[in-house]
Amino acid sequence: MTAPFGPARPFVKWVGGKRSIIEPLLARLPARMDAYYEPFLGGGAVFFALTGEHRVRFAHLSDANERLVTTYKAVRDDVEAVIALLRRHARLTSKEHFYRVRERLNSGRLDEAQTAAALIYLNKTCFNGVWRVNGDGAYNVPWGHHKRPYVPDEDGLRAASVALAHATISHREFDATPVDPAGFYYLDPPYDATYAGYSKDGFGPEAHERLADWTEKLDAADAHWLLSNADTPFVRRLYEGRAIEVVESRRTVSRSAAGRGTVGELLIAPAA
Repeated sequence: MTAPFGPARPFVKWVGGKRSIIEPLLARLPARMDAYYEPFLGGGAVFFALTGEHRVRFAHLSDANERLVTTYKAVRDDVEAVIALLRRHARLTSKEHFYRVRERLNSGRLDEAQTAAALIYLNKTCFNGVWRVNGDGAYNVPWGHHKRPYVPDEDGLRAASVALAHATISHREFDATPVDPAGFYYLDPPYDATYAGYSKDGFGPEAHERLADWTEKLDAADAHWLLSNADTPFVRRLYEGRAIEVVESRRTVSRSAAGRGTVGELLIAPAA
């Protein structure tokens, strides 16, 4: 799974991305996984880091964000088409072009490569690099007024394509993921009491409760898992009796620099 273009890395910025705690995460994941499941794929930082260390034989990746899943599939299956479209976006980039692309993405009339290029371009040129949708599911983040021109990371996309060739990629809710006794599951849901604009339905307390219940199904099947979440009283109550550790993470998405800083995150695993 090693790409000739360098190590694979995330090609979109995603709220809750794990690059700031990647080392403690990797230290707690198995050295070898024949079947790796990641049902909250997001930016894919953990998956790409694992492939760089040759620790995953085959991965089953999924997310509830359909356009994000389409993007990953297009990068895996037709990366050169995605790159060609991104080159065009880069040539045309402007505030006006940004809003035209946003409108086209929300129209739902783009093919897979067009959807991928639109999502990546918007992610790289929007305000603060976030994904947020309104109640109708329309992406509504504004233009970012970046000083530097957008330049596609072509080799980074090609490296990601090579890594993704060893993965299934599915659009589904986390609890539609198969329960595999031989699998390892990394669970990284939208965090409690933080940003929740990933989909029109959000990910509120009931969804977190469903996830906690679903980990009991994984336990019953003797499947192994590791979960990350915010260090809040609600999350600690949900996973009371499980193995809980606190790691320090740097918050990178906030309206102001004062809101960005070091926070505690929980890593939760089955009770020993």
